[in-house]
Amino acid sequence: MCIYFINYIIMTFYGKTNTVERPKHPSSQWAQWKNWVFSAWDREAQEEKEITLPEEFVVVADSWSIKGWLETKWNIWSNEIYSFKDDILTVRNNAGEVLYEGKYADIKPELAKVWLKPTRNIHYVDPKDYETLKTFCIKGAASKARFDSFSWENSRLPGFKRIKLAQIKDWKTGAVKYKYPIFEWASDLTAEDRVAQQKWEVALINYKNATITTEDELAESKIIKEDAVDELPF
Repeated sequence: MCIYFINYIIMTFYGKTNTVERPKHPSSQWAQWKNWVFSAWDREAQEEKEITLPEEFVVVADSWSIKGWLETKWNIWSNEIYSFKDDILTVRNNAGEVLYEGKYADIKPELAKVWLKPTRNIHYVDPKDYETLKTFCIKGAASKARFDSFSWENSRLPGFKRIKLAQIKDWKTGAVKYKYPIFEWASDLTAEDRVAQQKWEVALINYKNATITTEDELAESKIIKEDAVDELPF
């Protein structure tokens, strides 16, 4: 009787203290560039609706992740990474099964076989609502829009300037026509902008630290390749 009681206490205690719940992402809205507009899922209407970006917004951080479909039935997703060189991607299907895991350079060939490429996530706040972090996602040609918009010398400028959506540019690659967003610098960040920016940077860092796969964990799973080489993301 005592043994059963002791076992019950141990299981109850360790069950509660060792259970790790997946933290909630700080961003409350995820929009994507689709059909030449930004749209986000409306939970109440249960459908995607077009959204309008603020006239000016404060960029908090850029991240990358894998999103897409495999064999037309599996919704593919991954954790966010902020460095292709250092961070580890864990790509899963909607059943939670790990399909690919490793640094992007290591798993890029396998992802390419199933047409999976990184999506760029721009985390931002509206100066009229510092308490809400939002995100818009761009991929393919659109993911390079910021590179086209901002010169390399000023690549750190989002830390000092607000950003605005300037125009939607028509482009053509071969016979394929498409459009992508062009962003430009806007007004200088205010003191309030900087406080909000730093606040949400910390929230994103805490989220990453709570969900990241470490090098040691990856090595234990024997997924890292010995001949991994550094390469550009694309």
